[in-house]
Amino acid sequence: MRKPHPAIAVVVVLALSGCVTATVDASVDADGTVSAYEVELTMSGTVFDALQRTAENEGYDSVEAYLTDGVNESRMENVTYEQTLDGDNVSVRLQFTDWTPGPESDVNTTVQNGTLTYEDRTFVTVQENDDVALGDGVAVRYELTMPGDIYESNADVVENRTAVWEYEANEPVEEPIRAQSNAPSSAFGPGFGVTAAVLALLSMAVFARRS
Repeated sequence: MRKPHPAIAVVVVLALSGCVTATVDASVDADGTVSAYEVELTMSGTVFDALQRTAENEGYDSVEAYLTDGVNESRMENVTYEQTLDGDNVSVRLQFTDWTPGPESDVNTTVQNGTLTYEDRTFVTVQENDDVALGDGVAVRYELTMPGDIYESNADVVENRTAVWEYEANEPVEEPIRAQSNAPSSAFGPGFGVTAAVLALLSMAVFARRS
């Protein structure tokens, strides 16, 4: 199992809270490059305060510094962090644009024989050699846009180039998110993975469960 962010104490913080909502929006180019990968978590103000204290205890001056520590910006064009307050809830958003991180990620793309395959194992319920159920307490909405019409996928809804997956909190997730579409014959590129910062943010959500 690949390790996410070093300070896994975030998991404990969210485990004391209620349900977290995770929204993922990903877009992939024909050569397998991710033009945009955005993940947003919505949580209560109480949970965010606890997360902030955890970051401070780990020696960081902010949640942003905590989550983006270790980001290799040379692998991407831009990284954006935002946090907003909406009533009693706080939303935390990370976005990466035009990036090709290393192979250690749970997200991978391959381009072969004119076919682009996208796979994301982040929200699979049970990870190998791990006794923690990912996805517990997390409601997920995941939208993926491919460079061509999607002809094979395990999504709930597919419309042309876009696929959508939706999981209720505590719903078992046995398969990775997966989709295939045509890619131009000139497209090429190796697989890639999500960086540690995205995994850190997602890990906060996928380990969360109601107390």
